[in-house]
Order: sequence, then C-alpha cells, then structure tokens
Amino acid sequence: MGWKDSLEGLRRFAAAPWFPLAVGALSGLNLFALVLSAPLVVLYCSAVLANPRRWFGTAVANAVGTVAGCLVLVLLVDVKGTDFVKDSFPSTFQSKWWKWTEATMETYGPVATVPIAAMPIILHPLIFFAKLSNMSDAVLLGSILVGRILKYCIMAQMALSAPAALRFFGASKDTIEKVKKGE
Repeated sequence: MGWKDSLEGLRRFAAAPWFPLAVGALSGLNLFALVLSAPLVVLYCSAVLANPRRWFGTAVANAVGTVAGCLVLVLLVDVKGTDFVKDSFPSTFQSKWWKWTEATMETYGPVATVPIAAMPIILHPLIFFAKLSNMSDAVLLGSILVGRILKYCIMAQMALSAPAALRFFGASKDTIEKVKKGE
C-alpha cells in the first residue's frame, strides 16, 4: 500500500456519513481534555473537504457535539458549583480569554453569549460566568449552539476556499498544510 492508497483511504474514511458525528463527539470530549484542538481542526476540515456538499451538516454535527460536552459541564457545575470549573480546569484561568470573556459578559450580559461562543476560544469561562449570572441552562446551551454553528460554518468555508485563514482559528502552519493537501 503506497502513499496514494493511504491518502485515498483517509478520504474515504472522512467521507463516511458517520465521520462528522464522530468528530462532533470528540469536540464534546475536548471540553474536558483540552488537548485535542489541533487534531480536531484537521479532522473537521477533512470531513468538510472529503464531502463539500455536506459542509453545513458537518458544522451542525460538530456544534451539537460541542454542546453535548457543554451540557455535561453545565450539569456538573449545577451539582458541584462554579468552583468545580476552577478546580478542574486551572489552566483556563490563566488564559487571556478568561479575562476577555469576563469583561465582555459584564459589559453586555447574556447578549454576548452567542458572539463569545462563535469565537475560537475555550467555552469554560463563558459557562462559568453564565452560571454565576444565573442564566438559564436552555438559553446558555442554545446560545452556544448558535455561536458554534456560526463558527464551524465559517471554518468550513475557510477550509473550502481559503485554508490559510484557518490560522485565525488557532491552526498551526503544519495543520494548514495538511488541510491544503486534503489529508
């Protein structure tokens, strides 16, 4: 089996109808792992490139997977309190996005939830501050869903038409090169 056969096998794998669902599930898991972001960009873009006609469905599947992970985190916060986020994800407090999310939520309140969710940032601060402000779980998760669908639609279009722009979503040069090659 040569390189060309391996690449074709990967494309068939990424074109499978279940592949976007698997990537979405991994996106939900990444809310707790925090280390899958770069591989998930490659997997997500591979799914889009393998079947460009289903780019919107792939975006929705990824967003639903992310929201499923958010739901688990929200339920854990409901049971264990907001300190659970601080104790379980201490590195998120050192992120520049933590302070930005806090300031944005303080300034704009719940209206900021959708734009924040559409950003290429971790969602822990958003969930933390939404829970502190007693935002309903349905509003929070619905806002995250809308924001993430928007984010993944933009990413899909970038993968299809301007892969170099994926750097704005945190993709490394190596990741962008893999996307350009259709790996």
